[in-house]
Amino acid sequence: MDQTYMKEKPVVPLLLSMGIPVIISMIAGALYNIVDSIFVAMISEDAMTAVSLVYPIQNMINAVAIGFGIGINARVSYHLGAGDKKMADTAATHGFFLSVIHGILMTVISIAVMPVFLQMYTQDETVIRMGLEYSTIVFLFSTVIAISLFFEKLFQAVGRMKVSMLA
Repeated sequence: MDQTYMKEKPVVPLLLSMGIPVIISMIAGALYNIVDSIFVAMISEDAMTAVSLVYPIQNMINAVAIGFGIGINARVSYHLGAGDKKMADTAATHGFFLSVIHGILMTVISIAVMPVFLQMYTQDETVIRMGLEYSTIVFLFSTVIAISLFFEKLFQAVGRMKVSMLA
């Protein structure tokens, strides 16, 4: 892909072309969370409590995966800006494997600590049971989420913001 447009395109149009897809993506994510919460709240108050208790760990996993992705993004962008495509490819490959390892570790650790974490905040057995069921399902996809966030940041690194938004 031709990388010169990021050097030659005027700043304001470049920022708009790269920023608007990110904004749309973030709005879609926020709307998903709102609609998801509405449907879970319709099930029961205990279900909403369980989901709310799992959310901080879920958010931490995403935050760490995004941090990995941003670091990889910076490394790939740095090498592409320097004209060193081979090192950019190497950085992307290493980043992919680190994201897979992160996802696997987060899956194992999160599922292992969830019973204790939930018991720290509630003694309600129904909420704990629902929280464990929900968190096990959610955390089994930690590796998939880590990989998808890696690719989102990789597409951003090469200036493919619309692909990142659609993903």
